[in-house]
Amino acid sequence: MIPFFKKQNTQDKFKESLGKLQYVYSQNPGDLRIRVKIAELYMEYGKKQEAIAEYLAAAKAYQEKRLFQIAVAIYNHAISIDPDQVDIYTELANLHLRNGFIGDGVAVLEKLANQFCEKNLNYEAVQVLHKIHEIDPNNEFFKIKIAKFYQDKDWQLVEQKDTTEAHISVAPGDFDLQNALTSDDDLQLTPPQNLHGEGNGQGTTPDDVFNQLKNMISNADDMDSPQFHFNFGLAYMRCSEFHEAISEFSAALGGLDNKAECYIKLSECHMALGNYDIANDLIGKALKLMNLTERDRLSLIYQSGLVYKGKGDPQKALKVFQKVYDADHNFMSVDMEIKNLLSRS
Repeated sequence: MIPFFKKQNTQDKFKESLGKLQYVYSQNPGDLRIRVKIAELYMEYGKKQEAIAEYLAAAKAYQEKRLFQIAVAIYNHAISIDPDQVDIYTELANLHLRNGFIGDGVAVLEKLANQFCEKNLNYEAVQVLHKIHEIDPNNEFFKIKIAKFYQDKDWQLVEQKDTTEAHISVAPGDFDLQNALTSDDDLQLTPPQNLHGEGNGQGTTPDDVFNQLKNMISNADDMDSPQFHFNFGLAYMRCSEFHEAISEFSAALGGLDNKAECYIKLSECHMALGNYDIANDLIGKALKLMNLTERDRLSLIYQSGLVYKGKGDPQKALKVFQKVYDADHNFMSVDMEIKNLLSRS
């Protein structure tokens, strides 16, 4: 049994911490990181439902900002906290479907069907399978998934007039999933857009994004610290949200010890946006920094070569890479860059 005074101190500490965060959020209503931090605080003190409510509010706000990967990550995390939250599955599935990621949407619905089965809510599970069928009735892969689901549950699968029915003896529960799920008329099933820009070949899953975001927030004593802004800029970069990343890196630049690295990240963001002149100007500024290490200097020069290459100026790029190679034959991929440029000339 927890002593009364200890319990009282714990509650007082929670209220004090919550009050501070809520005040900070009231002064910065556009800073969604604070909402995530509030949710983490609720979880720390065992207030699961309040935490989920904050997570969902943050996820919807990220949706409105079109930061879909972060929103997806938060929804998935909320489901991991409480797998019985049906509304979260449906919200997440519809988010995927609205953005053309049909496979991801179906995967979420399949997970929901399994969750219903674990609770012996077979009627609700069948409604979810109907929804999967309705999303794309002619999709053979979806048909196979549904058939396998029925087989695993030892249900009989019958198709009648394009409607998949299960011959199982179940009674409907109180929750009408068919109404909770967005109807096909409300869905804009457009071809997938390149929402995440041109990546570097290293995919980042929504769970990775959320864990990085969570770690940054939980480990940040000062949410206005340069390192926090820099880390959050990295998270935005991984989501290919380069405008937001530039804002974060710019906020971090003045107070960072390693300014060269921040300049390189800013340059990379502007490159991704096609702003090659700005990207190279940033490298020029960084090369004028005092007390640059030799590795930082080479990193900046190497980045300048990448900018020229991206801009379509292979001759200048080759000269820059050659300068790096002369200083260090093994620096990054400079030898490969030179070989590739020479093979094209």
